[in-house]
Amino acid sequence: MSKKKPLNNKPWYTLKNQADQPAELLIYDVIGDWAGLSARQLVNDLKDIDTNEITVRINSPGGSVFDGIAIYNALRYHNAHIHVRIEGLAASIASVIAMAGDTIHMAANALMMIHNPFGWVGGDAEELRKVADMLDKTTEVIAQTYAANSGLEVSEIITLMNDETWLTATEAEGHGLVNVVDEPMQLAAHFDLSAFNHVPQPLLQPQVGTDHEPDGEAESTHALAIVSLCNKAGYPEMAEKFIRNKQGVEDVQSRLTECETIKSLCAAAQCSDRAASFIQSEKSTETIRTELFDLLTREEETLDNSLTPSQQNQTNQ
Repeated sequence: MSKKKPLNNKPWYTLKNQADQPAELLIYDVIGDWAGLSARQLVNDLKDIDTNEITVRINSPGGSVFDGIAIYNALRYHNAHIHVRIEGLAASIASVIAMAGDTIHMAANALMMIHNPFGWVGGDAEELRKVADMLDKTTEVIAQTYAANSGLEVSEIITLMNDETWLTATEAEGHGLVNVVDEPMQLAAHFDLSAFNHVPQPLLQPQVGTDHEPDGEAESTHALAIVSLCNKAGYPEMAEKFIRNKQGVEDVQSRLTECETIKSLCAAAQCSDRAASFIQSEKSTETIRTELFDLLTREEETLDNSLTPSQQNQTNQ
């Protein structure tokens, strides 16, 4: 597997295998294949760790559902005792990863959010139905995971997920989702939570940081916002280039909107297979519109108006 150089000094996870101490996994950013790190790499690294205890520290807005499920399974079936500490935010798939803990502690001022998984797809009605079925099955699996750690029925969990429920540490403990509420912690991480519908107001404001965050917080927070935008729009592969080029959030939003327009144009022209190459070309939507029009009106072969010998004979008769 090729390894890309991280784009900044803040990877979304770090894994420390410490001699004579519990191994420590920090998940402190958007979960997924970016900044040179992948969930597959993390899962493989966990398999190589031979220790009696792994401490998992979480402060994450979530990320890729299937990457998160893979991490949950890698932790859940590891021989080590898994001790989870939710130190700031465990939202979306990050809260599912937390359920892998044999013991789960949550800071008194931390939050947990559970909701239904969502995704994006382009295609015909049949493709949309396939994705909807997949999301329904994924919702059921995630609900069962929460239910196994709590005193709630799967149906009750699904109700909470449908409502995009934000839980304080006390509420999470009351539902049986965590074992212990710890002393409050102050963290600097401020995530882009625009993909969610019912974000508590305090999380929408920048927070004062402490030494938990590395230098370059503004740059890292900007990178997270770009990754979140690209994930939400269904173009996660574009985040790296946007970050490398230091493009602003408004420019990124504008380009992602153009990408959707290009996909729609290609679909209308029955050329959906050309959408990816058009998007990669970075041509304007007007240029692509013109090219598609030319493609549709171009005659693939020149008409031959001459008569065959047989037709000529028929004409002369």
